[in-house]
Amino acid sequence: MKKILNTALALMLCAGMAACSDSGSSSSGVSGDFSSTAVGYGGDVTVTITMDNGTLKDVAIEGKDETPAVGGAALDTLKQQILDAGSAEIDGVSGATFTSNAVKEAAEAAFADAAK
Repeated sequence: MKKILNTALALMLCAGMAACSDSGSSSSGVSGDFSSTAVGYGGDVTVTITMDNGTLKDVAIEGKDETPAVGGAALDTLKQQILDAGSAEIDGVSGATFTSNAVKEAAEAAFADAAK
């Protein structure tokens, strides 16, 4: 059910951005940094996406209060998953569920802001 909702959200974002490539990024010319925050296991997790002419160029994830050996260790993997997917539709990291969910939630909101 969650996968269906994520897919529906991605389709709505694409429709709102006028045109999407296969990776889920827009060719509408959106540029800039878009950030959002969600609550992880230890505290706030902030995701910042950098768009350049509708293409995802970079992702920064900050979760200074996440457990260093678990959620904190998962942040680089989650960043790479977002870059590879070109969207917030990622699998997450097993064992770091709260952090993964916070990253997904914050990334979805950041992509939604970019679509406005």
